[in-house]
Amino acid sequence: MFDDAFESSVSELREVRSEAALFEFLKRLIARYGLQHAVYHAITLPTVQQANPVTILTYPAQWVERYVGQNYFSVDPVISASATSLLPVDWAELDRRGPGAKQVFDEAAEFGIGPHGLSFPIRGVSGERALFTITSGVADAEWARLKHAYLRDFHVLSHLIHDRVLGFERSENTILRSLSARERQCLCWAAMGKTNKEIARELDISERVVRAYFESARFKLNCTNRAHLISRAFNLRLIDPEIASGRTTIYAEAV
Repeated sequence: MFDDAFESSVSELREVRSEAALFEFLKRLIARYGLQHAVYHAITLPTVQQANPVTILTYPAQWVERYVGQNYFSVDPVISASATSLLPVDWAELDRRGPGAKQVFDEAAEFGIGPHGLSFPIRGVSGERALFTITSGVADAEWARLKHAYLRDFHVLSHLIHDRVLGFERSENTILRSLSARERQCLCWAAMGKTNKEIARELDISERVVRAYFESARFKLNCTNRAHLISRAFNLRLIDPEIASGRTTIYAEAV
């Protein structure tokens, strides 16, 4: 099962040389395997100082904004279970009784994510850590039939994807210096769920200018869409969790 999908995926990965290309690859990957979504999340990388330097995902932008804005990192049982496991984490086996855990899964379902999922912890030889996740919305019986093949293929594919990310040329300090204060402000407001119109009103500028700031930031951070941009900005510490949750005021000089 999925033999052709696996061989095609391995072959395509050899040509992936950027985060944008990896995002496009993930979209083809989930279509090939009949999945809902896929997420690659680097927690630490050997050549990058800051934590959580790379997140590439196919989740809806609204869910990414909600997840970041509510700081669900702190209560998501997938994150906590994967931090201590060397084996794949089956979402069906997670304890969802903890504070906020049930809420995370219930809200994810509202955005068409799950109920089934597998998360593959990655531990590299240089001490780096990452997590690769796939989700599915098929019936329970169909998931039970497919899960073994998913475990077999994605145990390998997750590590191959991680290896490709390690090969990307990165210069995070240059990226951070290149973003203007206005671009950072727009990213912070977007993480709080603000629309372009609302951001324009907050900053007393036009929607056209807001769109231009987002397009500029997207280009500088090498992102493919708004969800990818917000997630990457959060991982690069361009968006403070306190700001994203609305508990801290956004201050920045206009540039």
